[in-house]
Amino acid sequence: MIKLELLLKELFDTKEKLKWKQGEETDFTATFTGPNDQKYTIDITSLEYLNLPDNAIIAAGKLLPEEVLDMFNDGEGYHVEFRDVKKGKGITGLGGSDTAKIFGIVINAIVDKIKREKSDLIFFSAKEASRKDLYKKMAPIIATKLEMKQVNNGTYYFLYK
Repeated sequence: MIKLELLLKELFDTKEKLKWKQGEETDFTATFTGPNDQKYTIDITSLEYLNLPDNAIIAAGKLLPEEVLDMFNDGEGYHVEFRDVKKGKGITGLGGSDTAKIFGIVINAIVDKIKREKSDLIFFSAKEASRKDLYKKMAPIIATKLEMKQVNNGTYYFLYK
């Protein structure tokens, strides 16, 4: 079992230079091969182009301060998502001992891209329990690295300046 200190170090230090390109349905997409030889994709999509479910809009209304809610409703900011290319969006737990390194690559790639895009709002959503647990851990780390505030209801995660 990985000690918490080692896990946090890997989350902060594991980086990989990713090539971002425009995706078919996203603003930015990047694919990388993890240390476990599985392929992963990170998608970043402008809120402007998403057809958000009513539950996300309701959650934003309850969680976000008024000025940030206005940004959200105006489509400013990004929705962030990542997945195993073969297995989809579900967190499979198959990263094994490389899980922390994989999440480190994902976290640092998201942070670097959001900094370059100068976004003041990012949004994650999770349906299944394993992804909710992952985002519960990832969101505060990303928020800290981006100097953002973070709020969530366990399904929807909002990071904003």
